[in-house]
Amino acid sequence: MDGPPEIRAKQQQLVETHDGTAAAAALAKLRPALSLVDRAARLPLLQLCLPALRGLDAPALDRFITTLDELVYADGVVTPFEFALQKMLLRSLELGRTPAGAGPQIYSFNAVTTEISIVLSALAHISSEQLDEAGRAFATGATQIKLIETKLAFLNQADCDLGKLDAALDKLATASLPIKQRTLVAAAHVIGADGQVLVSEAELLRAISAALDCPMPPIAAAA
Repeated sequence: MDGPPEIRAKQQQLVETHDGTAAAAALAKLRPALSLVDRAARLPLLQLCLPALRGLDAPALDRFITTLDELVYADGVVTPFEFALQKMLLRSLELGRTPAGAGPQIYSFNAVTTEISIVLSALAHISSEQLDEAGRAFATGATQIKLIETKLAFLNQADCDLGKLDAALDKLATASLPIKQRTLVAAAHVIGADGQVLVSEAELLRAISAALDCPMPPIAAAA
């Protein structure tokens, strides 16, 4: 739910339209308490809800996903948190529907050099608005993938925006486990390069971890 009252009212109406007055009333009742949740606890709290969401029947789940998408786009802007929330939810629910999946299709780091560059660059730009600092953070992460370190490129923000990050993660999700694990380790080093981890960085890393269906690496190890 957004901050501006007019957007919140629009979102509240979206819930009522898709799920009825009972769902809208439940949301209105929960919202004051949820607004007090610490920002760093929002995605972990969401993860606790996943088993219940996976228990929804197909029509209810499709309705939920549609409502979520409209809530995210209600103000015409997708924030990094909204991207992380939606990516984590959709990937987790997808795995719940088809846990076996198609299996890995990509076994070469060279085949996903561009995608890994996008992931590390996006995190680097989240970590700092200063281009030189972001570049150093990217380089810190790139050193964790020696095989393609010299082929990884620090991209400008337009070339690693949320849309391109989304597509990159979808392709990386088809990579082998070693590729995904090494990418996550490199990502953790990017956000820990300056010795501190912002909530926005941790949120995005958590979403990347969910998208790749890989355990989130210890962020402290990246510092």
